[in-house]
Amino acid sequence: MSSMDDPIHDQRFYLTATLRRHLAKLGVRGCTFVQMLGDAVFIPAGAAHQVQNLFSCIKVAEDFVTPEGVVLSAQITNEFRYLTRQHQNHEDKLQLNNVVHFAVCEAVAALEAGAERVEADEPAK
Repeated sequence: MSSMDDPIHDQRFYLTATLRRHLAKLGVRGCTFVQMLGDAVFIPAGAAHQVQNLFSCIKVAEDFVTPEGVVLSAQITNEFRYLTRQHQNHEDKLQLNNVVHFAVCEAVAALEAGAERVEADEPAK
């Protein structure tokens, strides 16, 4: 593996049962579960994961950021900067700065609208 490869971000490696057992001996733990029809799975920011499809299926994924996950999402986004320009994950697909900017704009607008409603409900002095 060259110094520019990243085993997580490259998404080219599959951990077999043998590799998972070896990692467990090194203190790296994982969990396994079966997702059934209609189940939704939420994977926390920064959690490396892999999927083994047992049957034909369609994957639908949606990236989102919770307020609690902003710091970790920023760290992961920063890791992408160290990948080579040719790397498939070099591009900032999440656009975290834009997500935070527009979330703050929405929050300020909601606070201002609430303040206007409170002022309108107050009796004149």
